[in-house]
Amino acid sequence: MPHVVRFFCGPLCLLGVFVGSASADPPVAGYIFPAGGQRGTTVQVRVGGLFLHEKCGFVLGGKGLTASPVLTRTRSLWFEGPVLPLPESQQQEDYPVDMAGTVGIAKDAPLGPCRGWVCTSQGGAGGLVFVVGDLPEVVEHETDGDPIPERLTLPVTANGRIFPRDDVDLWEFEAVAGQMVTASVVAARLNSPLEPQLEMLDATGRVLAETMTHPVVGADASVRLTAPVAGKYRVRVRDARGQGGPAYVYRLTVTTATVADFTFPLQVPADGLANVTAANDLVPAPIALNGRIARPAAVDEWRVGLKKGTKYTLDLQARGFGSPLFGVVTVTDPAGKELARAEAGGPTPDPTLTVQAPADGVYTIRVSERFRTRGGPNFVYRLKISDGTGVPAGFRLTLVGDGRQTPPPDAYTVLRGANLKLRIAAERLGGFSGPIEVTVANLPKGVSAKPMVIAANQTTGELTLQADSTALIGTVPLTVTGTAATGTAILAVIGPASVGREPIRVTASVPGTRFLPETVTPYLTVGLSTPFRLVDEYVMTSAPRGEVYRRTYRVERDPGFDGPIEVRFADRQARHLQGVTGPVVVVPPGKAVFEYPATLPPWMELGRTCRVCVMATGRVKDVDGTEHPVVFTSTGINQQMIVVVGPGRLDLAVDRLTVRSAPGSEVRVPVRVARSRDLSGPVTVEAILPSHWRGVSASPVVIPPGATTGELVLRFAAGEVGPFNMPLTIRATLTTPSTPVIAEAKLEIVDR
Repeated sequence: MPHVVRFFCGPLCLLGVFVGSASADPPVAGYIFPAGGQRGTTVQVRVGGLFLHEKCGFVLGGKGLTASPVLTRTRSLWFEGPVLPLPESQQQEDYPVDMAGTVGIAKDAPLGPCRGWVCTSQGGAGGLVFVVGDLPEVVEHETDGDPIPERLTLPVTANGRIFPRDDVDLWEFEAVAGQMVTASVVAARLNSPLEPQLEMLDATGRVLAETMTHPVVGADASVRLTAPVAGKYRVRVRDARGQGGPAYVYRLTVTTATVADFTFPLQVPADGLANVTAANDLVPAPIALNGRIARPAAVDEWRVGLKKGTKYTLDLQARGFGSPLFGVVTVTDPAGKELARAEAGGPTPDPTLTVQAPADGVYTIRVSERFRTRGGPNFVYRLKISDGTGVPAGFRLTLVGDGRQTPPPDAYTVLRGANLKLRIAAERLGGFSGPIEVTVANLPKGVSAKPMVIAANQTTGELTLQADSTALIGTVPLTVTGTAATGTAILAVIGPASVGREPIRVTASVPGTRFLPETVTPYLTVGLSTPFRLVDEYVMTSAPRGEVYRRTYRVERDPGFDGPIEVRFADRQARHLQGVTGPVVVVPPGKAVFEYPATLPPWMELGRTCRVCVMATGRVKDVDGTEHPVVFTSTGINQQMIVVVGPGRLDLAVDRLTVRSAPGSEVRVPVRVARSRDLSGPVTVEAILPSHWRGVSASPVVIPPGATTGELVLRFAAGEVGPFNMPLTIRATLTTPSTPVIAEAKLEIVDR
């Protein structure tokens, strides 16, 4: 990771004195799309997340990468997908915004994943992943409707998303008879929620190969096919649960090169232990045992020499490094008595256990699969047996958040006038048991931290950062250092003068994951709280679908803030919106009461309780004149627009369910409208053409007051038309003094 001295989100703030009493909405990082790129290229990326304002800061770690330091809001792509019935539509839903930027990748940039962060004036967020690859890359042309195959030239890495729910992506390629093609996808490695399911199809759509039981090395899922004949083939990608969304990104690599199903011995970071692969020989600890459970119900037995009184740690490396093995490890003494046992399960993918030998001797260590029906040549493992010898006295420090987050965060936020508690874990090595003094360097102006001591023999501590009312708004790399004395005398007072040897100094890191290495550069953001809030009483009502519903809100401002406030739909909703839309409403300075309109689409589920949450954005001016955007959002019931959806007052019917397209032709579509008794006036009927269709046009038709029928004319150009991968929406609108009243119908168009 490159050294970053100081990175600020937005204009530089020199002396901030404003401290709001309300809470803040720090950013949430969702995804980078595309989630990677080829060496030697520059990639246009969209970074998605919540509460990112019009601009946000962006940091991408990794050598050879040059990322836009500031991302700007761009048009966010949204596909509604299938209508969600109850109870699925009652679940919380995020509506991330897209921020645009670029990533330059040097020709010699190291291959593999790297971390990314975003920040605003209200906080920072990590969890983003960007992958550097060495193959040519393509990015999906996302469209609504049924999948449209996209052509690939092998070998290639294709970047796609399963969006919306039930989405299916199709990638098409050419293969010759007898050629083996392997397609592998990564998703979990990108922190994507996608559970990929892969299939290979022939040109007729017949499934020839399905997702392999165990993926190839480095993949979350894979499929392999030997082409029976020369021709076109397709890879189909979807979510195994029928889910999907903006964050369901993936990288699909399709190649005719040889791809290993597994590696033996297992590839793990070097740790200095000698490796053995033969279970027949007696081996002394410390040692690393490399084996595999080659068939169901098999058990590997290792004869290991242990010494009396020595405490041994046994760490199985398997699932954490891509092996499918659910390992079980047991240790028995020379008489066959079991001394220790551990198995896979719980928060860690692989078991760890400790054992102390009661006497010198040869002990038996068994490794097996937890489920007796599982096994195979790819069920590989490496069992580390260490005793602490050869490890110099010292320690490691890791930032572990609040202890409940997995993985631990690599971004932290402290608000002006508040404090932040950093939980730190100490792993003691080589018999070291003394106290450790923990300090923080590179803190922004106005942020302080008193040194903290992790007491002798203790493994955790808590460091408190305090931001005063003048703390500098911005983001910096956070450096947490532990210092401890060495030598035979460990004193309560830590420092070089306490003993005759140099002290140990260690920089705390954020632990790595199965896919990402650890980092010693987490980020700290100093943020602002929000000096206003939306307040109101609980309101529940009903409204017809296909119209605008308006709700009144009241703004409470803290003393010192009287600026304008923009109100829009919140990025985080208490429930799926089911197509409800709303504008940006500006509340002028000083105004306390305003009305917000929400349009209920005409196809909403009748009887559904709609709960819409709004988000208010303002700008806080600092004493030096710089401005910082701040947000208030709430999913509390008093701030929701709670509407029970009723029948619409306008109906539209299309006399034809399907029409056939022909280049250079036109098709007349009879339509009928029905108005409720309280409605009168003309109705405009128009075709809502999908943006990716070509060669189709239609002029609106007006049905006069009192009339109920009309004719919509669809015109098809003489050249290429379509693709007709989704129904055409026909919309009828009757405008009243208070609201437009809308009805919709669908029309299928098929090729000639």
